[in-house]
Amino acid sequence: MESLMEILKAKGLVTTCDIDPKAYAQSRVDSLNAAVGSLDSEDGYDCPVCRNKGYIAKLVDNADGSYTHEIGDCKCRATRNSILRMRRSGLKEIIRDYTFDKFQATEKWQEVIKTAAMEYAKNPSGWFALCGQSGSGKSHLCTAICRELLLDGQEVVYMLWRDEIGKIKQAARMSEFDSEAIELRGLLDKYKTAKVLYIDDLFKTGKTAESAAQRPTAADVNYAFEILNYRYNNPSLVTIISTELTEDELLDIDEAIGGRIYERATAFNIDKDRNKNYRVRKQRNL
Repeated sequence: MESLMEILKAKGLVTTCDIDPKAYAQSRVDSLNAAVGSLDSEDGYDCPVCRNKGYIAKLVDNADGSYTHEIGDCKCRATRNSILRMRRSGLKEIIRDYTFDKFQATEKWQEVIKTAAMEYAKNPSGWFALCGQSGSGKSHLCTAICRELLLDGQEVVYMLWRDEIGKIKQAARMSEFDSEAIELRGLLDKYKTAKVLYIDDLFKTGKTAESAAQRPTAADVNYAFEILNYRYNNPSLVTIISTELTEDELLDIDEAIGGRIYERATAFNIDKDRNKNYRVRKQRNL
């Protein structure tokens, strides 16, 4: 895109000697910043600051009296990286689909948890946890919280428990041959120190041959405790949790973990009731 100065020069309306060096350099910066990018088509995030380019130009006043410009990342980069990371982790179309507006609260219990989630998103302090019935909208609301924080420019780390605990345990097995256990420490530290961490489906593992839910292993519990205890001791870190386990079931698995969650979190326990499973309710009511 041509700057105003370039256009005026081309038309012979100004000459080189008429151009203020600083004004000319600023016109170049303004021209770069006015350009429109296409990053919003990749991640769905519309940034009014950089106009979806991902970068911002700034005027540089050099020591020799000349003026140039430099290019730096826009603050939306952290948001975009979080969105893409969460998509790769399984939360597809997060910006478009997982919104508070699209959560239908037709019953009182839904209104209660939706209102609480919206209030938490406005002022995310402490932890937030939704527990209990599968298909009741826990992940939707927790993701909607994350969406609002992402749009506010905060970086969110998403941990789909079943996938990530497998990676952690694989790294632990490999660390038997690595005295420094670099990969294992890196994985754990990412979740321990994230400014905002969303653990989706905590302790969800699988089914036994008899279709009963498997209990978490000792390793599962130990790693969960390491992550959550660190965050418990650093209360400025925001932690969001969804789990199909009830309060009593979490406490039965490990009282130290369950106790920390229920002490720190604004927590809601959704009773196990298949009528609250909206993935199957429509079919059941035909």
